Amino acid sequence: MSLGYADRLKNKRNLGGQLGAKEYHQSFDEIREGVKSLTAWVADSKRVFVFTGAGISTACGIPDFRGPKGIWTLRKKKIPISSDLTPFEYAKPSFTHMAIAALVAAGKVPYVCSQNVDSLHLWSGVPRRQLAELHGNCFAERCTKCRTEYARDFQMETVDFKPSGRLCSQPGCDGPLVDNILDWDTPLPEDELEEAVRQAEEADLALVLGTSLQIQPANEIPTLTRDEGGKMVIVNLQKTPKDRKANLIIRSRVDLVMALLMQELGLQVPPYVRTEGLVVEHHLSELKTEGSDADATGAAAAAAALPASTGGIQRVLTIRVRSLHGSGCPLPMVESLRISVRADGVDNHKAGASKRKLGCDSSAIQENGGCPEATSAGAMVWAPPSSNLLTSPSPTNSSGADYFSHGFVGVPLGIRRVRCTLQVRLVKWADDEKRDVMLHHSIELSELTNKAQAGSAGTANGSGDGKNISEESPGSVERSGAASGHHDYPTVSGTYVHNHTFVSQEVQYDPAMVISSFLADPPPVDHPKAPKKKRKGASSVDALAAAPTRVSLRLANVSRQRQPVSEATTSDVSEDSANES
Repeated sequence: MSLGYADRLKNKRNLGGQLGAKEYHQSFDEIREGVKSLTAWVADSKRVFVFTGAGISTACGIPDFRGPKGIWTLRKKKIPISSDLTPFEYAKPSFTHMAIAALVAAGKVPYVCSQNVDSLHLWSGVPRRQLAELHGNCFAERCTKCRTEYARDFQMETVDFKPSGRLCSQPGCDGPLVDNILDWDTPLPEDELEEAVRQAEEADLALVLGTSLQIQPANEIPTLTRDEGGKMVIVNLQKTPKDRKANLIIRSRVDLVMALLMQELGLQVPPYVRTEGLVVEHHLSELKTEGSDADATGAAAAAAALPASTGGIQRVLTIRVRSLHGSGCPLPMVESLRISVRADGVDNHKAGASKRKLGCDSSAIQENGGCPEATSAGAMVWAPPSSNLLTSPSPTNSSGADYFSHGFVGVPLGIRRVRCTLQVRLVKWADDEKRDVMLHHSIELSELTNKAQAGSAGTANGSGDGKNISEESPGSVERSGAASGHHDYPTVSGTYVHNHTFVSQEVQYDPAMVISSFLADPPPVDHPKAPKKKRKGASSVDALAAAPTRVSLRLANVSRQRQPVSEATTSDVSEDSANES
């Protein structure tokens, strides 16, 4: 998972489970034979329950916790953790994430239960209503009043349901929002836990992917499918305490298994397309040169340099660029941008008066605000200097200030329409050919003037400071799919808003490439030792093949008051492991 997320958890000596357990690999032929059996079972099943762990995200550049190179394993050994990791914000779903999404879309998988907090299942296209996130989600926050959940494209800065400073945008609510991430001592979400249990019990097949099944009570959930007469398949490199419950174990990286499975089933894996959203706010105001408070954009300072012939008043067009999630929210994919404007429509009658009023022979006007210039056709051109390169203050800006802002001073009266250009530079994790984005739109200045004069106060979602503008249903976020275009709508008095969406990442998934990559450099074949024979007098009924400590004992009295995440002790795990070694 994420190093940043691990650092936000409470310090804890006993992290639960075995750290750094050995990984095993089957040959390609063995893996392929196992997948053929898996394919037949998937094809015959009406309901497949998928249970995932950190192992499905390691291919995305996100480290796990307890693997040989896991975060906690390395820390225990006092080995430095590699800096070549992919931050959560920029990770792309793995082949396995997208294959699961394909199975969900095909109707084979009605429900996915995940122990991960990286939001990659949601970004792959799995609907929130078909997903249990037992440990929470680093990219979600929830209203404490109406319980609406909001999916974000930036990480929360806290864990354990602490206030984010934002407010719910549901009509009539305005409740405070909190992060949706569990800490060590936080109980598992009862509603999602119970739904996962129900789905596992009703499934024909439980497919366990990339988890060592060491942590209770979550590790009991997929075994319920077996208890109710279904089958359980485990795909994991390490041994698990539930191996003897499985009908099939495949020692392989999950991407290879899912690539072979998609080929056998004839299912196409959808592409992943990440889109970004920018909200551009335009505000037209009159700025007095005497007694004006200088603002952050430097507009007042520029106006103060204008000659006295202007009468001490200048029209200022302020352009602010922010996240679609609200003012003060970070734009994790944006590294920097420039803002440029030029005249796009002229009222020649007003232009003449404006030109005389501005005193266009003044070099100060040329330098600070630009000046209308006559063309051979008699039209006017106004193109003030573009903004300096505006950069993000930090990847997790939470100051509440506008993310990017610049003021253009000296807007002539004759300008009816302004053409705005945003030159956006994306961070290095965007696709190379998509890092430089040019966005264009026009704005009618008469709209701003009329709104300012009328004092209209129409409000768009999230225009108030600290509020969220998401119109998603609880937790839903569609990060895959083509860009949705843009639209305009009025907001506060004298302000007009334009939305831009554009693609920053796009990945095509080819099963043949995954398979060929494995065959080009296969790991050494290594099998775990066979379990020791039972002692004389031992019960003929395998203890692990019998019904487990069922989570259906209504989750062990709701899991002993819903046992904290990862709270299982090493002795808890070794007790199960001893039965298979």
